[in-house]
Amino acid sequence: MKYRLFRDSKKEIKENLKDLKVIYTDLDGTLFNDRGCIIKDEKGGYYFKAVKLLSEIARKNWDVVLVSGRNKFQLRYNAQIIGLKNYIAELGSELVYNLGKEVYATFDRQKIKYDLTYEGKDLIKIIELFKKNFPDKIESKMEWSKYRSHTVLFFGEINLNLANKLLKKEGYGELVLVDNGLSSLVELGLDIERLHIYNLMPEGVNKAKGIKLDKKIRNFDINNCIALGDSLEDLKMAGEVKYFFLMGNALEHKEMILDELDKYNNVYVTDGVMNKGWAEVIEYLVN
Repeated sequence: MKYRLFRDSKKEIKENLKDLKVIYTDLDGTLFNDRGCIIKDEKGGYYFKAVKLLSEIARKNWDVVLVSGRNKFQLRYNAQIIGLKNYIAELGSELVYNLGKEVYATFDRQKIKYDLTYEGKDLIKIIELFKKNFPDKIESKMEWSKYRSHTVLFFGEINLNLANKLLKKEGYGELVLVDNGLSSLVELGLDIERLHIYNLMPEGVNKAKGIKLDKKIRNFDINNCIALGDSLEDLKMAGEVKYFFLMGNALEHKEMILDELDKYNNVYVTDGVMNKGWAEVIEYLVN
């Protein structure tokens, strides 16, 4: 499949965003580099354009909403550091306004019967299940779940189809393990080629659900919204926004991404990678 490039449709896109009000953005590999830093690029060199553009966004009175697999406590500090206040946590599980003053779950928590909280029996069992079946390929440390409400964080490189079949076989069919992109956030000594961020979460919950709820609460329509990201999970946001911008680094795993692109006609790929791709889009839209 030939994907659409942002640079080929810039003018048309900008003309169709006259009612833009909110920018939903992934963090790692998008607004940040793959090591969680907004002021360094993919090579580790200092890069300040993304930060500088935040003031231009504020001048336009556009809201920037962080959308991440991180928990709401982590996102509060992320948001404070760069002067933002609204975010969608745990891959769409929770919508948070004003640095935590209002928090909404995006799904019916009563339907989830598993205990995935810190040191919960199901959390322990599932971590052991994955480590046993994928030795030296996946890791989740208990402290990573200490402040999480609904999801479990894993790092590694495994067969997701097999992992989800294992969950179903063990009685966890209402949960799903999803790939939230490539990362260099941690060094774990695993026997893998590339480190992926995985999230174990309630089936049917995703970043798009968080956007959908935000649109409903704040009375936004699709023409008011864009989103940016770099993973298969991020791509799901495309269904809730006018345009979705996929960072160029996502094409490192084309075999996973390109088939999914066929589902959308509003996705455009940047030339730049990570925060450079983010700045490529935003710099054009604010000027």
